[in-house]
Amino acid sequence: MQLLVFSPQVTPRTKYIFNFIFREVLRCDFDFTSVAQQFVDYNGPKFTYAEVPLAGELFFKADGLLSKNNIQPLTIDITDFGNERVPFAVKGSALPFDIFAASFYFLSRYEEYLPFEPDEHLRFPAKLSLQFQLGLLKVPVIDQWGIILKNLLINKLSDLHFGSRKFEFIPTIDIDRAYHFKSSGIIKNAARLVRALTKGDTEKFSNIIRTGLGKRKDPFDTYQFLHQIHQKHGLNAIFFFLLSYKGHRTHDVNIHPNDELLQQLIENTVKEAKVGLHPSYASNSHVIKLREEKELLESVLHKSVDSSRQHYLKLHLPKTYLQLIKVGINHDYTMGYASQVGFRAGTCTPFFWYDLQLDKQSHLKIHPFAVMDSTLRKYLKLNPTQAVMLIHDLMESVKIVDGTFYSLWHNESLSETGHWKDWKQVYEKMLAFSKNP
Repeated sequence: MQLLVFSPQVTPRTKYIFNFIFREVLRCDFDFTSVAQQFVDYNGPKFTYAEVPLAGELFFKADGLLSKNNIQPLTIDITDFGNERVPFAVKGSALPFDIFAASFYFLSRYEEYLPFEPDEHLRFPAKLSLQFQLGLLKVPVIDQWGIILKNLLINKLSDLHFGSRKFEFIPTIDIDRAYHFKSSGIIKNAARLVRALTKGDTEKFSNIIRTGLGKRKDPFDTYQFLHQIHQKHGLNAIFFFLLSYKGHRTHDVNIHPNDELLQQLIENTVKEAKVGLHPSYASNSHVIKLREEKELLESVLHKSVDSSRQHYLKLHLPKTYLQLIKVGINHDYTMGYASQVGFRAGTCTPFFWYDLQLDKQSHLKIHPFAVMDSTLRKYLKLNPTQAVMLIHDLMESVKIVDGTFYSLWHNESLSETGHWKDWKQVYEKMLAFSKNP
């Protein structure tokens, strides 16, 4: 039978988070009622979500966050729950915290709308997140709470049906620079040769010469390897291409969008995988530039593009998402941190972005990633062996809840050159993990 939830005030926030937890995570149908007598008369599975219970029914105490429609700094009480420290503590409830308020707080990225000290790229730093401070960032905590809620309901209520879902792994690749030396031109490569000689970097010097003479593939040309290994494991990958005219001087160092080799690469890639836009660093501040880059990619593909991931993960809420919606992007893959692995929105399940300023759900679907190559090497300073172990733990936490694991890699990190030497095995082992039971 259908689950019935009594709530005196069913707000857009309440609808949003209940839909996510019950329909997306738990695959359980439900309905709301604000009529007490209707709830009392119902003979099926039911519970109350309110500040006080009606009678002796199963009761989850509401903290109050979901009844509000504004954005303001919150005083959040913390409590212990098993081995975890969890927010929105309550008393006299089936759980010692408001699981729905806590989930909404994480999923909506409420804290990113409040004043904060940004990092060098004006991003919200991982260390400021409540998940990080509570030690919850490395697990899809909303999905885990959902499983706990499911078990509690099964024990307390009868005739309640839950559907199932399967673990899925989706590798995604950002193409900041399609090639290292090819398509760079004689002047730029000559300057690289001089710098390599000056620094005594014989490997780079040799790579430039041999690539120029056609005696070896460009180090960043790892596309054949990627397509073959994805096909081997039966994975559907997504490639995000950076196409920018006159982008940011130091952060948008892509090959010229009109380059024939680059356009041919895009045309070949879409035959093997899905292709999305990698909006430039500069486009984050200019919606006209964002639209130009999207139209450019569409002209190469000869079809519309509705997926993206921001270059440098430049995500400013709500501005970035509003701009994406404005130009026709329906799926975004930016939700994650550069400095830390884990689950920025607290989940490994794709979700629709909730616009806190308008207090309503949008049609922009967010696909949160769990791990990025440069996070492992550059920010966390792990060696390949340590990186493999961390990826294994992250993926296992997603498998336990039958969620979706998204990885973020770059073509250049598979080049086996420079500081990426010995890192190709990390990618190979990650893909192998995805197939282990």
